[in-house]
Amino acid sequence: MIRCMRLFDFAFVPNYPEPLDRLKALAANEHWGKGGRMLRSYFNHMFDKVIEDGLLSIHPDGQSAVFHTGLLTRSNQDIYAVFVPNERDDAQDWFFRGFSTSDGLGLGDILQRYDELPVRPRFITRAEQAFYAPQSGLPECAWLGLLEENVSRIPRQLIHDATEDRILLPDLREVGKDAYMDCLEEAARRLRDDEGMDLLVQWFEAALDRALDLLHMDYKLAVPAWHAKGKCVALMLPLQVRQRDTNVVLAVKWDAQKEYYVGINLLTMEMAYNNARLIARPEASWLVEGNQVRSKRVNEGHRPLARSDR
Repeated sequence: MIRCMRLFDFAFVPNYPEPLDRLKALAANEHWGKGGRMLRSYFNHMFDKVIEDGLLSIHPDGQSAVFHTGLLTRSNQDIYAVFVPNERDDAQDWFFRGFSTSDGLGLGDILQRYDELPVRPRFITRAEQAFYAPQSGLPECAWLGLLEENVSRIPRQLIHDATEDRILLPDLREVGKDAYMDCLEEAARRLRDDEGMDLLVQWFEAALDRALDLLHMDYKLAVPAWHAKGKCVALMLPLQVRQRDTNVVLAVKWDAQKEYYVGINLLTMEMAYNNARLIARPEASWLVEGNQVRSKRVNEGHRPLARSDR
């Protein structure tokens, strides 16, 4: 049984990511981001989880391999990814054939050869991973480390305001990726010793207090998500840092021994949707609508908000 392998090591996927257009068309309609990039992230991480959990099924005759994509059609049929042996000796062992339901034409015939088709990976194993336990109080957050390690995920206007423009981050679209990454490293180093860090911590703590207040009124605000680096389920809390709408997402993990939550990461809205989608189709309005608004602004060339706009 295969236990550790990435998608492109396992199989040759011709013209990737074009095959995902078929998956998008086959699955129930939902928001997958500009150019379907959220679907690419979803599919790659779902394959990782399938391999980790041993849920890739290879037929006894060795002529096919399949796994559950975790997605359903509009009529609630399971969608599977189908592979066949690669005819090339100098390439991966498997070749990606496509997506299908068990009664689909063509590839459905392959699926019908299986006595039992694989199930979807299981992520949530305990209640605290699905719903925030309010009796645990505020999560423990090492804000200095979270902020320093995630400078790129903090709205840059917040950094500008907190440091009174001592630390300025450029627009990625204007300077390019390499220059932007250099600026991030420099900003993280300087922020560590800048008095503006204390102000940022105060703003984030206030936003977290507000999020917990709202959570007491609506438990659905906390959204389960898969934290791939830690191979664990996290709950995502929407933070409204100095504005009315969510602009940063805090991921927290349940510590079973200490019986409270611990902050493990900061995420952008798109990252939050990606991580949540692995577990289930998100329904929280702050996450779904927030990503749709963000995509619309990017597509329209929306400018970053100026200080006076905030």
